[in-house]
Amino acid sequence: MEGGDIFIQDFINDLQESPESQIQKCFRGSCILITGGTGFVGKVLIEKLLRSCRDLNTIYLVVRPLNGRNPNERVKEMFISPFFDRMKIENPTYRSQVQVLRGDCFQPNIGVDEAVLNRIASKINAVIHLAAATTTDNHPYCMLHTAVCTNVRATRDLIVLTKRFQNLKAFVYMSSVFANPSILDVYEQFYNSPIPTSTVIQMAETLPDYILNRMTSGLVSGWPDVVTFTKALSEQIIQSAGPELPACVIRPGFVLGTANEPIAGWTNDLKNLTGCALGSGLGLVRVFHGPSCVNAEIVPVDMLVNLLLVACWDLIGNRTDVVNEEVPKDAENALIYNYASSNYKPCSWNQLGEKFFKNEKNVSSPNFFWMPFYYVTNSIFIYWVMTFYLHTVPAKVVDLFIWLIGKEPRLNEFYKRVHAAAKHLSSYQQMHVRYHNRNVINLMNKLSPRDKMLFDFDMSTLSWDAYFDKYLKGLRVYLMGNPLHMPGPNNNTLNRLITIHYNFIISICVVIVMYTIFFLLLNKCMYTSHITYSVYILYRLKYCIFLKVKKKTHFNRLNIPTPKQLMYL
Repeated sequence: MEGGDIFIQDFINDLQESPESQIQKCFRGSCILITGGTGFVGKVLIEKLLRSCRDLNTIYLVVRPLNGRNPNERVKEMFISPFFDRMKIENPTYRSQVQVLRGDCFQPNIGVDEAVLNRIASKINAVIHLAAATTTDNHPYCMLHTAVCTNVRATRDLIVLTKRFQNLKAFVYMSSVFANPSILDVYEQFYNSPIPTSTVIQMAETLPDYILNRMTSGLVSGWPDVVTFTKALSEQIIQSAGPELPACVIRPGFVLGTANEPIAGWTNDLKNLTGCALGSGLGLVRVFHGPSCVNAEIVPVDMLVNLLLVACWDLIGNRTDVVNEEVPKDAENALIYNYASSNYKPCSWNQLGEKFFKNEKNVSSPNFFWMPFYYVTNSIFIYWVMTFYLHTVPAKVVDLFIWLIGKEPRLNEFYKRVHAAAKHLSSYQQMHVRYHNRNVINLMNKLSPRDKMLFDFDMSTLSWDAYFDKYLKGLRVYLMGNPLHMPGPNNNTLNRLITIHYNFIISICVVIVMYTIFFLLLNKCMYTSHITYSVYILYRLKYCIFLKVKKKTHFNRLNIPTPKQLMYL
């Protein structure tokens, strides 16, 4: 069996039949409500549940209509992906275990019909809340209304709805490890927000968008973007729910493609790092800005999903067995898990770029636009100079050629989005933060050997070189649509791209040198002319004083030439 063009047997660790695990037993016969199930993390979570916990009762997916498709059509289309092929073989009756609920987390009470809620209220055993609005390409601060309604108000309304779920045993919320950027040592506990959540929700519901957009940059100034700001507010809502809510919060870093299962290297998310990696692999993105020594907190999505399920199991079963001594006792009403790679396999931004570039050369694509090349600088001046010559100038030239042949220019607009995304990403690259993860370690120690195999979230076992090799292959297959068996560019094409690249770099250097020489010569000429002009004026003034020229004599009558005239004397 193959998923797309990546063979599953090449990438997954097949597990031999063995006795049932404690986590599988915990989810047997359970009903789970999931928001954000059609998103990147949600798809991996659903696949994992249907494949590894086949005896569960029902997964209720809250899905909104989108682009003219109703929720059922969206879910049906989702399951067509080769990502679910392995699950379909191991669980042929999976479709009977999935029920779609029409809803929208942007709407009050997550948009689910009241009759539907009454029908399922007594069945729900666990809620996994993944739905979240994400930043736009153009500006991270232009969507406060959408983010507050989807990320904050929906969390509040969902917690209110859980009071009607008589058999609820676990509420799992996915936040972000970057939700508290002003704290240098982030422990697994709640932190106070400078503004009440009720105030922000009221502002979003009452103020018009143009006023909110003006307020956003000041309101969110302490966070990288509006998403992390609203994640911090959502954590406050969960804290205010008190011990009556059996809740836990998962704080992951940047979520990238799968490491092991069901297919290594799978991704369908183009945000943040994945978009930069794809652009770099195509030879389009060549310059990055940020300190090279800061850790890039990257997390494989399949390991994150395993942590979500293990944390849910722990809530249902034995959440009070182990106490985290790093967290104050009065803050233990909800468990928090900081899940960042720096605690397991540190990888700096510079190392990340090197691994991307190293493996990009091994996974050549016929869609190369330019020879893959990257440069990381900590200087914002050098960054903008390099982007002007390596991004803006080629984009203008290519767009001009495209316009001349009668097609629509696109490359310049592409680079505008790239530079906006890079500026957004650089705010994360400035974070020198240490993330404590005692709860994650304690949770890992509770697992049986069987569960550690089935639900592995220990990133210390990863090899980043092997991971990025498979990850970039996944980018080629699932995002670029190029099968692995399709030959990449031949040697002649590669040599031509290399020749064009270095000729272009040499041309830029020649232009810069010539411009610098011309500028220096011009300045020197002007400097000489100004000195000569000053000496000539002094001479004429001295001559006039010697002749006792009257004060009322006009200056121009002294026949003093201008500097421009002096240059031609």
